[in-house]
Amino acid sequence: MDSITQGLLGAVTAQLGFRQRIGRDAAWVAAGAAMLPDLDVLVGPILSLSGAETGDFTMVTVHRGLSHSLLAVPLIALVPALVWWYLRRRAGNRRQGNPEHPGAANAPQETAAASARQAAPFRLLYACMLAAVLSHPLLDWCTSYGTQLFLPLANARYAIDAVPIIDFIYTPILAATLIACYVTGKIARAPRIRTTMIVAWTGMALSTGYIVAGRFFHDLAISRAREGAGQARVVAADAYPALGSIFLWRTVLRTDDGWTVARIHVFSHGGVKPTFVAEDDNNEWVRRARDLEEAKQFDWFAMGRMRAGYARRGGLQAAVNRGPEASNGLHIVEFHDMRYGRRTDSVESLWGLRVTFDEKGRLAQVHRFQAYRGHSVREALRQAWHDVWNP
Repeated sequence: MDSITQGLLGAVTAQLGFRQRIGRDAAWVAAGAAMLPDLDVLVGPILSLSGAETGDFTMVTVHRGLSHSLLAVPLIALVPALVWWYLRRRAGNRRQGNPEHPGAANAPQETAAASARQAAPFRLLYACMLAAVLSHPLLDWCTSYGTQLFLPLANARYAIDAVPIIDFIYTPILAATLIACYVTGKIARAPRIRTTMIVAWTGMALSTGYIVAGRFFHDLAISRAREGAGQARVVAADAYPALGSIFLWRTVLRTDDGWTVARIHVFSHGGVKPTFVAEDDNNEWVRRARDLEEAKQFDWFAMGRMRAGYARRGGLQAAVNRGPEASNGLHIVEFHDMRYGRRTDSVESLWGLRVTFDEKGRLAQVHRFQAYRGHSVREALRQAWHDVWNP
């Protein structure tokens, strides 16, 4: 999920009984702690600035890696918990133990509840941080990008494909929950603590129910895609939520004939017909490209959903020296991540790996490509919004 949504979820976890015992700062600190794992996106730039050698796959291997591991959660949560505990203790000592502090004169007038919250034990602060940080990899696990949940014991990527990375419904549910908790805390009569907890748990239940519904729609989309495949033997079937919500799905079937992609909206009752069908190219150049370490790494990133395509183009040097009619040319192999398409029903992926062999068959270049470069993010979000609400 995007970092903003991760922060909102972290703040909601703080409302489940922690803020009521710790104080209003719990929600803010929990929101920040929940976004900490996404700081791994800075690893690549930092390595580049330090002069270390980085490649196209640095970001792929690092993001949603160790910082998103369930085994690392206790250690990551410990850092903000210690800082938070130290700052609260220091602030409390200044108010109560320093007669020159401006707030010292008002200390006796503090309520017993406020004093208890200020003196919250470290174990409570740590439990709050643990819940907030743990929510991050668990939510990412619900998307289709893949999260390495058990590093360093295993580098397998896990995903249940229940919700998209950016969701127009899930995020507002979390925001509405926090707003409702705030308003309830202001207007509710005693006991306010119990009332805000009920609101928070209700919002958490609704957001969790949305994810469960996403998994249900995932299975429904696969079922419809299998029906649309007809008599073709389906080797593997997957469904990925399109950007925006759990209502629109990209289904990918691996059959004996190749790859079948379809666009399925759960509120559309018409028959499903495969929109695009593509076969894996398999020749000498594709086999050579598959043996490259970069291709194996890209296949790992794509979680085994990698399609190969081959094309031959006139070599640049041949075109200069002998003209475009020259028989020799570049041999280009493109590997596509079938989880994400340029459009919901496209076999052309949103990103991929391109391997180029020169006219003499030597490896010339290996690099990743991104289809969305040069396109407006605003336009992509507008199109996603249109697709979600138009079956």
